Amino acid sequence: MISRTAKLAATVTGAGALVAMMGGTAYAAGVSPANTAITATSSSVKFAGTLSGLSFSVTCTSSTIKFTTPSSGYGPVNISPDPTFSGCKDNFGGTATITANHTNGSWTLLAIASPTSVKITIPKAGVTVTTSTLPGCVVTGAPTAAAPITASYSNATGKATFTSASVPFSGNAACGTISPTGTATGVYTTSPTVTIT
Repeated sequence: MISRTAKLAATVTGAGALVAMMGGTAYAAGVSPANTAITATSSSVKFAGTLSGLSFSVTCTSSTIKFTTPSSGYGPVNISPDPTFSGCKDNFGGTATITANHTNGSWTLLAIASPTSVKITIPKAGVTVTTSTLPGCVVTGAPTAAAPITASYSNATGKATFTSASVPFSGNAACGTISPTGTATGVYTTSPTVTIT
């Protein structure tokens, strides 16, 4: 008579063989593909807030984020080089420039399994915004401390979606009064496609 333990072992072995014959693959929890260079691009990124009592926003037609996925787990990993933004204009028709930096630390990205999402952390004073509409005005994102912003993520499409993610802002004297927080909105598509499990 076959013992209960032996029957269980045979069942597990048989299930493993079936998965192998069907070409199934078991993935460890984390980000896949692992240890792989990823480029995430967006054709529309918008930062919005209030300057001198007026709604003010800057929209860019191109933005790129590059990082290497962790060898295991979820990170965080450094975004390197710094994110880039181009084709930027403000809502008054002025030309705008958004510049990221890592003076006070690297930009980082962390994958989150549940709910499936990604968290990008902007280092202290890690991004500035200028525009021809307000000469001399410099808006700084995350002015006093590193600031995380979170995007929902779809494994099916490889897209990270920021929906009015809160970003702390400050401005110099040329900006007038500025709201202490603004928002970031945009959709980034990963290539190759990243899967978070």
